Amino acid sequence: NWTGRLRYAPLLNIAILLASVVTFGLAVSYANASIRTPMENQAEVYMRPRPTNSKIIVYSTFMPFFTILQSGLDLSLHFLISLHPIYSLAISSVYFIGWLVQWSIWMHCEISGIGFDNAGKGETCWQVNLDHRKYSMVPMRSSEGVVNGRVGLGAVVIALYVAYFAMALLAVLRNRRGGGKSMKIGTSEMR
Repeated sequence: NWTGRLRYAPLLNIAILLASVVTFGLAVSYANASIRTPMENQAEVYMRPRPTNSKIIVYSTFMPFFTILQSGLDLSLHFLISLHPIYSLAISSVYFIGWLVQWSIWMHCEISGIGFDNAGKGETCWQVNLDHRKYSMVPMRSSEGVVNGRVGLGAVVIALYVAYFAMALLAVLRNRRGGGKSMKIGTSEMR
């Protein structure tokens, strides 16, 4: 099913797995810092209340956690039964969309414009309302490396899924053109 140089495409899951493990570690660190940091005075109209601790953890770790599970399963299946490129095409497109949504939310709430005019963001991003003055573990100031690392690695995972998708698509197209192995079922031959 995976022929030529494309047979190494499922090994992109190793890079995806490694990037996701590091991103998960950074996400846990971010969630821990966010949970410990108090909110500013919530008297202002645009401020959102802090989400529950479980919502903060899900917000921070959702895609990295499920990507670790998926890429580990894909690697296992690749070596045990040789995954079909159509499966890889479907999974990579779903996870690409998931990571793109997760990354966009992280960018909107944590990177773009933090520290500038946050009045409009208070309606959608609770992070804006963390008390930046009193505590050293505030995610937007002293832990910028955690935030930037997580967002940067999210972009790397997105790029890896694009590459995985492209290679799976090439393998599917190659198989449909007749480059794949044929199977005999009953009296008819199928490709």
